[in-house]
Amino acid sequence: MIILGINAYHGDVSAALLRDGELVAAVEEERFTRVKHAAGFPTNATAECLAVSGATTGEIEHVAISRDPRANLLRKALFALRSRPRRGLVADRLRNAGRVREVAARVAEVLGLTRDQAGGRMHWVEHHPAHLASTFFCSPFEEAAIGAIDGFGDFVSTSVAVGRGPTMDVIGRVYFPHSLGLFYLALTQYLGFWKYGDEYKVMGLAPYGQPDRVDALRRLVHLKPGGGFELDLSYFRHWSEGVSMTWDDGEPVIGKVYTPKLEELLGPARRSDDLIGPRHEAIAASLQVVFEDAAVHVLNALHERTGLRRLCLAGGCAMNSVLNGKIRERTPFREVYVQPAAGDNGTSLGAALYVWHQLLGQPRRFVMQHGYWGPEFAEEEIRRTLDQRSA
Repeated sequence: MIILGINAYHGDVSAALLRDGELVAAVEEERFTRVKHAAGFPTNATAECLAVSGATTGEIEHVAISRDPRANLLRKALFALRSRPRRGLVADRLRNAGRVREVAARVAEVLGLTRDQAGGRMHWVEHHPAHLASTFFCSPFEEAAIGAIDGFGDFVSTSVAVGRGPTMDVIGRVYFPHSLGLFYLALTQYLGFWKYGDEYKVMGLAPYGQPDRVDALRRLVHLKPGGGFELDLSYFRHWSEGVSMTWDDGEPVIGKVYTPKLEELLGPARRSDDLIGPRHEAIAASLQVVFEDAAVHVLNALHERTGLRRLCLAGGCAMNSVLNGKIRERTPFREVYVQPAAGDNGTSLGAALYVWHQLLGQPRRFVMQHGYWGPEFAEEEIRRTLDQRSA
């Protein structure tokens, strides 16, 4: 049985292909377009998965999409009624939902199927269960606690679960508009890094500074009992005014997510062409401390609830390697597995694994032991290409 997983109309679009529950190919679209964190539809990545696997479109029995526009509809409606966000936010969300619903047409086009044929094979897998599946079902653990922490996906920013054998059960979630990923993004933008995915630059900047703004930044994130947290929304725009987001083919773009109140707290934001000084380094260091404390708060509560000593992590925040290096020091977890494609790129794989295990009830037979799942090239082919380019 062949299952094709797809992450589309989000950042880091990608495709992954399973054969009888084992990963055969997984590729990101950016490797072909050379656009970092490419959005849109993974046309080239899907074609390459078929080429690497040798599979034909007729052999694909299931197509798993790592989004579900129908997920958490009641919460979305209640949020709209209570918060009354500006029209721009609602319109932007509706546009993106419309693009996601177009996936069936794009799948049909890329695979050479009719829309009805494609629709009959498709499964909409909610974003966070795809994250959770992408790490636990790839891990060597028969039983583990699972965490996914990111910006947002299908109205959820953080989720925790328990995985046992071929099943997993979600036991907790943090919903929009509260998000540790958005907290980190806001300070990343404030520090003058505006490209999608620039958070790693701030993580790298943090060790150069003294964390003397921790008390100030703690005002932005309030920790709650049981591993929960809330943002002080007066510092953020994403929940009320709306933030422009571009998920069409090409480079993803996210508009400013913080309000002027953040500059009142920390001083003027750094412009992209400004030199980086001690104040910026201190803010980066303080951000990392507050983020780590919040993430550890989530993980300690997860351990307390499950009693398990093995942990699987995914979500964009699981790419914060500084945090990951402190998990065994600051939590009771003793064995930690972080899926190599822990960001949204890995949700194509997670969606496929979710269908194989959770929906079809199939046993586990795969452990990800490396990250090399894309095309490979013989030495002769590489030499020929270099000779052509140098001619």
